[in-house]
Amino acid sequence: MRWHGGMAAGVGLVGLVAAGVGLLGLVAIAGCSPAGAEPSKKVAAPPQPVPVTVAPLQRQTVERTVEAVGSLRGWEQVTVGSKRTGRVLKVCHDMGDLVRPGEPLVELERLDAQLAYDQAQSKYLAELVKLGIGEKEADRFVAEYGISEELVRGERVEEAIDRVPAVVQMRVAKERALQNLNRQIALSKKRASTAQELEDYENEYRTAVAAYDNAKATARNIIATALANRVARDQARQALADMTIRVPTPLMKPPAQSEQEAIVYAVTKRSVAEGQMIREGEAVFELVIDHPLRLWCNIPERYADQIRVGQEVRIEAAAHPGTAFLGKVARINPAVDQLSRTFQVETLVPNERRLLRPGGFAKVTIVTETEADAAVVPIESVIRFAGVTKIFIVEDGKAHSINDIVTGREGRGWIEVSSKSLPPTALVVTTGQSQLADQTPVVIRTPEAVSDAPQANLSETP
Repeated sequence: MRWHGGMAAGVGLVGLVAAGVGLLGLVAIAGCSPAGAEPSKKVAAPPQPVPVTVAPLQRQTVERTVEAVGSLRGWEQVTVGSKRTGRVLKVCHDMGDLVRPGEPLVELERLDAQLAYDQAQSKYLAELVKLGIGEKEADRFVAEYGISEELVRGERVEEAIDRVPAVVQMRVAKERALQNLNRQIALSKKRASTAQELEDYENEYRTAVAAYDNAKATARNIIATALANRVARDQARQALADMTIRVPTPLMKPPAQSEQEAIVYAVTKRSVAEGQMIREGEAVFELVIDHPLRLWCNIPERYADQIRVGQEVRIEAAAHPGTAFLGKVARINPAVDQLSRTFQVETLVPNERRLLRPGGFAKVTIVTETEADAAVVPIESVIRFAGVTKIFIVEDGKAHSINDIVTGREGRGWIEVSSKSLPPTALVVTTGQSQLADQTPVVIRTPEAVSDAPQANLSETP
């Protein structure tokens, strides 16, 4: 029992010690805290500014263009043929030569044509001899009256007919017969002649009048025959001239050339050789006017309202990489092809240095519109996510989001943007957008300017 009592006394002592320690802790805590103090609250730290780079919103001219491909053609392409049959005596030019209108290309043997001309000329001159006039006088009559009825009945022609020797002879005979008739009438009134003699003189006068009229009619017939011989002579002369095949002379001058600039053809093909026998209508040369050129391309129907005559066109050819040739829209086909749903556009391309070749392939860029003061930003500043296109601008040290951005044409490192909320001037965030929200504080790290690189071509490809 003493052991148990001692054990109980020990446990009680330990409990008293523990309770004392706890009480001392409460006293210590109470001594450290003032009476009536409330529990402390946690204070949130302010957000840190996001470092960003910016570039100024810029304004510049933006082109709207339509791109296509097409084929170059000469302003005029012609196949020159022979109008006569003959043997080739001389070939004056070959492929690649530049020739002007009127220059000879091929000469044919002329002997037969020359003989035919001489024969026709001699027949014409023989008729003029009958009329008693020279060739120059006949040329004046033809120049005045032409080949018409006036040439055989005109007033001046009548005067010329009266000078024809055969007509003069018949007129003198008529006048003599008239004098004899008048004398016989006077004698008949004095009863110094018979009625038969008077009747004979009257018949003689009527015969002279008929002979005179017949002489004039014969002269008119000679004039008509002379005209026919003149036409035959001119045909023979033309046949003689046709024995030399020449470069044709176009009546319409290319619009890209000045009035003083001469038309020049380039020879693209020669089809004859010296000594060859050619027939009428056979092709001998192919020529092309290569300054200016025509460029034909097909444009999709949806661009019909954008293409206009006179618009600027830039042409690029594979043979001259990096070189842009300028032209203008010259013609637009009003019809749309039902199969391809395209319409044809013709561009006039100056080619003074003849760097472009007919038949070549070219890329066409038609400038349909030039819009001034278009807003452009660096292309990396535009954010596209979940169907929303936006940019951030910096105002008063904070980022402001513009969510209704509509993008337009792109260039080298820039893109056109438009929005009702876009201010005239602004600093556009180019990097750091992934950490931004609207009204996020920002710190501009290194301002960057949009490159002043040359304006790029903005195009819509059919």
